Amino acid sequence: MSRISVGQMLGGLAVWGVLGLAPNAQAQTTIPDNASERSYADGWACNAGFRAEGDECTKIPVPDHAYATDSAYGRGWECHYGFARKDAICTAITVPTKAYLDSFGTSWSCARGYDSDGSICAKITVPPNAYLTDTEYGSGWECEHGYAESRDACEKIKVPEHGYLSSSAYGERWKCERGYQKSGANCVPVVMPTNAHLNYAGDGWVCNRPYEQLGTICEMPAR
Repeated sequence: MSRISVGQMLGGLAVWGVLGLAPNAQAQTTIPDNASERSYADGWACNAGFRAEGDECTKIPVPDHAYATDSAYGRGWECHYGFARKDAICTAITVPTKAYLDSFGTSWSCARGYDSDGSICAKITVPPNAYLTDTEYGSGWECEHGYAESRDACEKIKVPEHGYLSSSAYGERWKCERGYQKSGANCVPVVMPTNAHLNYAGDGWVCNRPYEQLGTICEMPAR
């Protein structure tokens, strides 16, 4: 392998100097107006409010009540809070009485105690023994504990003797006390045979060990 003398090295550098270049120099990228050099990759990108068309960045038309976005795709603009896009313009959202704009500012909801028919907010009629709910669905009210909805009213739940109100929102909404069981709309005592005790739920019976159930009685198992 041949050796390169100091003179040869200096001569080579002199040639580069005459040409105004440096060894391994790369051509600089021309950045157009309204663009910036990418910090994460080679090349350039248009500034917010501009879009690349060939080697230039052209201004994106932004309608009134809108602002330019940094997105390189789509329209390149979004409407201000309280305005909604309609074709290529932003129109003000009409908020009816007893309503408010949502957190995005693109639609509205009725205030608590009012219901929407799509254009206005009407006051919800709450029947006796009911209360307002925070849900936007349904009637907007629920019956108090101890009452059940019947059409547009709340009727008192009939609890039989030896019964009590349950937390269930469906069915009869009551249960029998321990030692009683349902029989139609009443609570009747659990009749236990000899050598038996109430079950875990308290609405029936099981035989004491080592007795075994035989129909409605408890007998010692055959040996």
